[in-house]
Amino acid sequence: MLVLSRQKLSPPRERTQLRDGMTRADLSSQPAIIRILVTDSTRMGSQLLADALQRDAHIEVVGVCASAEETLTALVGTRPHIAILSMNLDEQPLKGLDVCRQARALLPECRFVVLLESSKKESVLGAFGAGARGVFCRAESIETLRKCLEVVHSGQVWANSLEMHHVLEAFADAAPTRLTDSRGTVLLSKRQQDIVRCITEGLTNREIAARLKLSEHTVKNYIFRIFDRLGVSTRVEMVLYAFSQRDSQKADSKGPAMVSLDEMPELERYMRLADSDAVMAPLRLAEMFRDGRKTEKDAPSAYMWFLVADRISREMSAHAHAALEEMTKEIDLSAIHDAQRLAAEWLTEHDFGHTDSPTVANPRRRPRRTGENKLSSARSST
Repeated sequence: MLVLSRQKLSPPRERTQLRDGMTRADLSSQPAIIRILVTDSTRMGSQLLADALQRDAHIEVVGVCASAEETLTALVGTRPHIAILSMNLDEQPLKGLDVCRQARALLPECRFVVLLESSKKESVLGAFGAGARGVFCRAESIETLRKCLEVVHSGQVWANSLEMHHVLEAFADAAPTRLTDSRGTVLLSKRQQDIVRCITEGLTNREIAARLKLSEHTVKNYIFRIFDRLGVSTRVEMVLYAFSQRDSQKADSKGPAMVSLDEMPELERYMRLADSDAVMAPLRLAEMFRDGRKTEKDAPSAYMWFLVADRISREMSAHAHAALEEMTKEIDLSAIHDAQRLAAEWLTEHDFGHTDSPTVANPRRRPRRTGENKLSSARSST
């Protein structure tokens, strides 16, 4: 039987009065109500946990469940902010983790906290691998659970130091080679993946900069871009995002459904190739054969690939230069500088050097430039 919260009716006029000594400003500053769905392995356990949580005025229990089926039904019907799930359900070990995975697909905006019998490594990794945003050991207090719910509701991750140590240790042992979305599209550049690996090792920005031969400022910019691409806001969330991908890839040895380049739409295919630095492949091969890096030194092969790289670069340069000259006649200076800024960011992310963002000229204070002058100005900064 599914137990839902009572339907709320419009309060009578007298109930709109404020408490003694409380102003309307005080009322508006009160913490938001957190809507919670509780699912423990037994009906009694679920009800007792719900009763304890409801003593907090900022928590509203919208559903009390004791099985996988009614939990999934209640999620859709009540749309809670957070669902508390027992790791074991329906008298099946780890059934709660299966529910967590299914529930994320049903209600992506809901966050999940998994109840653990202990903070054993396997339990912690299983919960975060299933997509939980928090893990909570039953040995801890109700007051600590309330704090856990507040933290998770604010968009953060809840785990104690031992539990987070398990995650970092496991991630370092088997980090995913790349982070992808549901379609298999690689989300981060090679350098951004390097930054992620350094963070999972616990390195500071200064240590990351020293290892990767970057400035600390550049490392910070990389991290902000990584947060934006992954939709996270802290290092811990980023590590857990990466770990959940590693776990899902392990569960499905095929990983995300990968589409061959030939099957992709033309625009997506070239975007993928650009992000993978395919244009630099001949030059990189030439350097590897010349230096004997991960292969035997081979001067003739190195020379051949340098010839290929030189021919490709000259042809690309000629085509690009002609196109830029033509396009500067069609777009204004502000659009050129916007494109210049985006190009500089892309080049920095893909290890083509670091370029300061240009100062956009004020066309009202200067005479309109010719196409050749605008092109020269934009190219000199990129």
